[in-house]
Amino acid sequence: EFLMILDAFKFTNNLFLNHFTKFLVIVFPVYVIIFLVYSLISSIPGNEFGTTNTSFASYFLELVTNLLTLYSVILSILLIDDICKERKRSITNYFYLGAYLYIKIFVINLLTTIAVILGLIALIIPGLYVSARLFFASYLAIIFDEGIIDSLKKSIQITQDKGWKVLGYVFAVTIPLIFIMIFVLIGPAIFLVEENINIYMAITFFVTFLFMIYITIYCYRLLINLMENSDESI
Repeated sequence: EFLMILDAFKFTNNLFLNHFTKFLVIVFPVYVIIFLVYSLISSIPGNEFGTTNTSFASYFLELVTNLLTLYSVILSILLIDDICKERKRSITNYFYLGAYLYIKIFVINLLTTIAVILGLIALIIPGLYVSARLFFASYLAIIFDEGIIDSLKKSIQITQDKGWKVLGYVFAVTIPLIFIMIFVLIGPAIFLVEENINIYMAITFFVTFLFMIYITIYCYRLLINLMENSDESI
């Protein structure tokens, strides 16, 4: 298990550093749009930071952020897969293909969320375990352009008897990054939250972009290793 985590980190570091410009060109514009939407919403009277958090505008901002973040993940997986397979694609083609895959990936994520909630309610299978078994469905749907059900089934097959290990693999990167993110944003929060919240949010969105890219690359590598171990091909 440790060797798989170490391999995933080495792979992620190399790909992240060597191809960061590509992610900046193809994926980062989505976060720019998120920030622009935030700026527009925050400029509405009664929706300044720390005030009307339950307003319609706040809910709309959260919805748009979640929808666009999912789109950024799709673009990231497409780009990572192309880099690994040395396949070239135009920038506009990424945006088009990401939009084409969006509904399918949205449904997969929705079904996964429902399964996790049911697992938590039933108290039979822990929700985290369910999420681990279905974790790679979106990756599989994007990489192979398979159907929703087939992607979910294949994710379950690949993680057979490895659900808790997959959780461990994912936590090995997410937990440290969460602490790093908190540490990185403490300084800007102290100086900018009251002085200039827009600059602080711009920094926050950029850091989120960096961490999302890193985690997506890491999980892509985990999928490759798991498929090799389960006699699948990628």
